[in-house]
Amino acid sequence: MDELTERGAIRAVFEDLGGYGALAPQQGSGSEGPLVGHLQRTNIQLAAISVFARKGLEQVTVNDLLEAAQVSRRTFYKYFANKMDVLEGIYQTSVQLLLARFRQMQQVAGSPQAWLRAMVGLFFDYHLAVGPIIRLMQEEALRADSPLAAHRQRAHQEMLRLVVERLEPELTPRDPLVYQALIWALEAASLDLLGRSASREQIEQAKAVLGDLLIASLCPGST
Repeated sequence: MDELTERGAIRAVFEDLGGYGALAPQQGSGSEGPLVGHLQRTNIQLAAISVFARKGLEQVTVNDLLEAAQVSRRTFYKYFANKMDVLEGIYQTSVQLLLARFRQMQQVAGSPQAWLRAMVGLFFDYHLAVGPIIRLMQEEALRADSPLAAHRQRAHQEMLRLVVERLEPELTPRDPLVYQALIWALEAASLDLLGRSASREQIEQAKAVLGDLLIASLCPGST
């Protein structure tokens, strides 16, 4: 996949998850207006994704990001302190969009089992569509001293809360560690699939197996 195609695919996934509309309400006001600032930040992040995916965190420079986003150094430093700040913003945006879609799915999925399968499917489709950048960010977020680690922990807490909200009115409550262990399983499976460039068949198998695991653990006795 060439760089232009890759960036187009990333933008398509971003927009499918809710894109600008999902994040704009979270932006504060600024001298240039909240929407303009939001779009500038988002466009720098989107342009940076393919750069990080291609070169890796250590090799990327701020100049690489300026060139990819076609912005001045002054504009870049208006929104970001350094390249890690950009990566942190990408990770935070990714988490916010994915959690927003999970919340939307709560309203439309039928049974708890259907919601769990839909959530697992979206989780893997999103991670594998965007590809190397997700793997890079997941590995970075596992480092305790990384700025991404706190966002990972908050994402896990929010996923746990969403699962409890959706399932416990209808099903027997579980120990919170059960939910956490299942989230870890999803995360580990995603890293494994990304690390070995899994085929579509392997991805679909993982979605089915992880869906079965969540349903067996959280909805015992269901068919």
